[in-house]
Amino acid sequence: MLNADARAALTQLVQRYHTSLTKKRADLVAAHRAAVEDNWSEEGTAAFKLLVHRMAGSAASYGFTELGDAARMLDQVLQFREHGTAPDHASDYFDRLLRDLDACIRRPPPGDPHAEPSNRDEAHRLTEMPRVVLVDDDPAMVDILSRQLMAVGFDVSGFTDPFASMEAVTKIRPAVILMDLMFTEGEDYGFQIAEAMVARLRYKPGLVYLSQRTDVRARQWAVDSGADAFFTKPVNVTALAQLLEQFSGRGEQSYIENGRVAIVEDDAQIGQYYSTLLEGSGFRTALISEPVTALERLLDFRPDLVLMDMQMPDLDGIELTQILRHHESLFDIPVLFLTSVTDPGLLRGALRAGADALLSKGDDPELILSVVQRRIQRFRRVTYTLTRDPLTRLYNRPALMERVSFELQRAQREGQAFCMAVFDIDGFRQFNETHGRTAGDHVLREITEGVRSRLRQVDVVGRYGGDEIMIIMPSTRLCSGDAVMQELTSRVSETPIEMGGKQFQITISTAVIECQLTRHDSSHSVLQQALSQLEALLKAAKPGQVQSGELKASATDELLHGGGQRQLA
Repeated sequence: MLNADARAALTQLVQRYHTSLTKKRADLVAAHRAAVEDNWSEEGTAAFKLLVHRMAGSAASYGFTELGDAARMLDQVLQFREHGTAPDHASDYFDRLLRDLDACIRRPPPGDPHAEPSNRDEAHRLTEMPRVVLVDDDPAMVDILSRQLMAVGFDVSGFTDPFASMEAVTKIRPAVILMDLMFTEGEDYGFQIAEAMVARLRYKPGLVYLSQRTDVRARQWAVDSGADAFFTKPVNVTALAQLLEQFSGRGEQSYIENGRVAIVEDDAQIGQYYSTLLEGSGFRTALISEPVTALERLLDFRPDLVLMDMQMPDLDGIELTQILRHHESLFDIPVLFLTSVTDPGLLRGALRAGADALLSKGDDPELILSVVQRRIQRFRRVTYTLTRDPLTRLYNRPALMERVSFELQRAQREGQAFCMAVFDIDGFRQFNETHGRTAGDHVLREITEGVRSRLRQVDVVGRYGGDEIMIIMPSTRLCSGDAVMQELTSRVSETPIEMGGKQFQITISTAVIECQLTRHDSSHSVLQQALSQLEALLKAAKPGQVQSGELKASATDELLHGGGQRQLA
């Protein structure tokens, strides 16, 4: 658990960022004026955009969500423009950014004693790791499991006294409760304590039971109590950490997104009804009223679940489901039919086509919401387990390559560019040999956590191999991607990693390229060329060299522009 000094230090960082907003505003205004006076030259636009791009990432990280959204929208507008002309609607987005900046400057900083409670909650939410309450009457179990979970990024409050945990839970506001099943008071006492703790909270945290029992009766009790999972002792910490990641926002008082649901319904009025129902329950929705456009819309929206009407013109629900099951990126997404059809033959056909469940349009809304939520939770848990690297919790290589292919296809479809970058830790093999693999794992985790926290939410980060980490930056040109990687490289070199009472100075080497395709290019071919160029640039960037330039080969190769960053001592 974070101590009081650490919490105070984190709050001071947020307040310091708040203090710097006045200067950041002046810098933005000056850079914008310079870009306009220089007729939006490449150099002037790049300088202005770099400030905007940095604010998009930093504001969100420090808890200024609306400001981060405004900066991100302007960042997107600045990505693509004709040379020597102002980006479309840039002034409107810039005005909004300034308004949000002024509002943030006027408000007390998060953590200020004069701030409103909601601001203090926001500071706590955005400056602390996901909170976990662990209750077990075995002190050794509490100590060991707490240390293991804290090592992979969770803020754990451990209790051996269940009454103390009940008293503290409203102050801690955990994302997850880990509860032992058996106490001296009885074999089902853990259920009673957990129920009392949840009753004291105004939200439903993740609830996981831990027990040495493996019988069906204990698991049945867990299901009846509303548990999200049941782990037998000794606990598989890797699997538990992967599960806890799914509940990392449950303790927030802000809007909680339960999942992304695509609604395919040709009757716009009905579709709007279910969209309103789901949005009001914390889901994010996309309403698709023309089934023939569904495939492209689903690829863009990337839903956790599809809620689909069965009978629609041009393309009915059964046919559309079969199309989804044939698509390499959509074949495993849960599909629920919401229909008024009662014909057993059609219903059997829907199940044969790959539907996961059949719901009636006359069903109770609470039932529909419950089924949707449970299907999404199961889908996310399976997907997370299959796509994440156990050590870093980043995308593993197969999932990473799928996301790269998706970004290539989207960039090709929308005519946009994006950046791919790779970095590795200098001398990592020698570090492992000298200090051991456990120390190496700790360094890799620390660096990847720091990198992930400084990137945009839309950026994709994955473990490419060994100590090589790949970053995908959608809608990003080379000048911006290069600046981002230089900043990350500098920050890593300037932030020593503490371990066992010692400090280790770590450096990384990086390479970044820009990818842009025409509709006639082969995305598979471009991907292979991009990976080859990244590996060549990364190799050339070591040791301590600057490598940049353009790859000139075939017509497709010229779409890839590359630059390597230097190793910083």
